[in-house]
Amino acid sequence: MALQKRKIQGIWSSRWTFLAAATGLVVSLGNFWRTPQELGQNGGGAYLIAYIACLFLIMLPIAVAEVRIAVRARGNPVHAIDQLAHYSKASKYWSLVTQFACVAALLLAAIYSVVSGWLLAYVSKMALGTLEAASLDVVAKEFQGLLASADLMSLWQQIFLVMAVALSALNVVKGMAAVLRIVLPVLLLVLLGLLYYGYALGDFPSALSWMFDMRLEDLTWRGGFSALQHAFYTLSIGTGALMAYGAYFPSGRSVSRQLIALAVFDTAVLIIAGVAILALVFDQHIVSGSGHALLFISLPFSFGNLVFGDIAGTAFYLLLFILSLTTVVALMEPVVAYLVERWAVQRWLAALMVGGLVFVLGDLSISSMMPDTGLHWFSRSFMEWLDILAANVFLPMCVFGFVLFAAWRVPKSVYGVRDGWFEGAFFWLWQALLRYIAPPAVLAVLIIGLYLRVSS
Repeated sequence: MALQKRKIQGIWSSRWTFLAAATGLVVSLGNFWRTPQELGQNGGGAYLIAYIACLFLIMLPIAVAEVRIAVRARGNPVHAIDQLAHYSKASKYWSLVTQFACVAALLLAAIYSVVSGWLLAYVSKMALGTLEAASLDVVAKEFQGLLASADLMSLWQQIFLVMAVALSALNVVKGMAAVLRIVLPVLLLVLLGLLYYGYALGDFPSALSWMFDMRLEDLTWRGGFSALQHAFYTLSIGTGALMAYGAYFPSGRSVSRQLIALAVFDTAVLIIAGVAILALVFDQHIVSGSGHALLFISLPFSFGNLVFGDIAGTAFYLLLFILSLTTVVALMEPVVAYLVERWAVQRWLAALMVGGLVFVLGDLSISSMMPDTGLHWFSRSFMEWLDILAANVFLPMCVFGFVLFAAWRVPKSVYGVRDGWFEGAFFWLWQALLRYIAPPAVLAVLIIGLYLRVSS
């Protein structure tokens, strides 16, 4: 039986367009606000080696399976799995995997839209010099003031989502592709500029030592599990976004090579950003922190007390804003593509519908952060539960189901393996990793990750 392919959305003009689009998806805030600190706290170079091993030996084979299946089916993730299940004479319920993945993607997009609003606010603060020569207490109070104002956060979120919906509404081939091709060179230029700025004005030796010194005694089992978790989340597997972009992948190109290049580039961004950020923070002799504390307190304080800090800070937060914008657009794409291809909804209307849903969930998340809200359960806000449900339940659960389907139910012919001993050996290794290594690793991310998150 032949697969029923759908090409309503078109095909990327080149493999570089796919790489640019995928870069906009996978290079996310985690590379900037979490991993550098985790890396230094858990053994430096030892953590980095563990992370790279998990990324290339466990998560990359899953990403390759996602894109290869999407290329073969040429449709949105739900259509792709549904057709592959029918083709393989497997249960039709396998498509539930991608349906839940689309739900997880929208939940994550809602959370990202709130944080992206904060980034947009800090682009304005940096450009206007609001935090120039400010003390650490003043910088902290500035961020607390933003979090205390639901109206202000909602305004910045709305501005961000207008941009996201506008980008998502563009034609894939002529519009979105042209915009996404700009992201990669801009990202490289700003990152290299930030690295030079950190080298010239920051404590570069301390940052290098923190990130790369081999401290095996500091790599505990929790550190190793943290490396596995970051490798799991960094390629955005399980959201359906990589599959949605993979459906537009040009024919006759190597999926594996492009995804290896993507993983290498993502790791390079993590290293460059980590060294540059930590060099600037360490130069101010303050505790860098992680997450929100690093991004919205430590770094603004550092930029505010350095020469040309307003220019560097504006460029930095603009970079993070662009990355958040492309990430949210990618997370919206699976549902937008489904509405266009399955229900023949105009793309602009599909983008508007999905953006509206993201706005509602994001607005509820903002409301749950207020002290007088009723959106708190078991000492956690609606936004926290949304994050737990998406990141710690749906994503690993969907990836686990997808791995079982891709490794055991999809026939070899679907993956388009060429004849030859090298191709055969590569496929054997890839399938072995997918069948025997990936499932227990993803199951650990689901069970251990959920336990650590809920118990913290």
